[in-house]
Amino acid sequence: MLDDIRVKDLVELAQSGDLQAFDELFEPLRSRLLASIRTKLSPAIRQRIDPEDVLQDTYVRGLHSLSRFKWQGEESFSRWLQAIASHVALDVVRYEGRRPALRLERDIQDDAASPSRGLRRQERQERLMKALRTLSPDHQTVLELSRMEGQSIRKIADQMERSESAVKNLLLRATRQLKLAFGDTASLRLAPAPSDETGTIDGP
Repeated sequence: MLDDIRVKDLVELAQSGDLQAFDELFEPLRSRLLASIRTKLSPAIRQRIDPEDVLQDTYVRGLHSLSRFKWQGEESFSRWLQAIASHVALDVVRYEGRRPALRLERDIQDDAASPSRGLRRQERQERLMKALRTLSPDHQTVLELSRMEGQSIRKIADQMERSESAVKNLLLRATRQLKLAFGDTASLRLAPAPSDETGTIDGP
């Protein structure tokens, strides 16, 4: 773990726009955040939503709200990030709890969808693909394999000739970059990444 002085220095660097500093702050907390997220998601929800996705959303939300963080001494940053992770996980729980009703409402709306609604969806999809093309080749590849083709972390690691831990970190950063490029971090949610054949994806 980082010492308190180092954490404070990194927070100041990250708040000035240094993304590498934020990465250095986030990584030591990654396993703890992921474990906490898993405890908040029921087994049924974890079958549909990978905790790694919730962790990625935590990263992005933390990055975007970092300017509002105020240093309050030892452990204040980790407590702040843990609170964000809890809020993101609870948002997922609330959404999943309402999903049957939402699906029914969506089906009704889709039956009577107007041409303008379809056009908006098409424009949004085109904007998403345009944002994807701005990413590095490795980021495009890991997102396509995981989010679009539905491959497991293990299979992606084999294809990209990297360790599973490296693929998880690459996917985390790729998701963050895509959300930043897309410009709609509140509503962008790609299809959940699949778990390994073991049923879970552990932190490095």
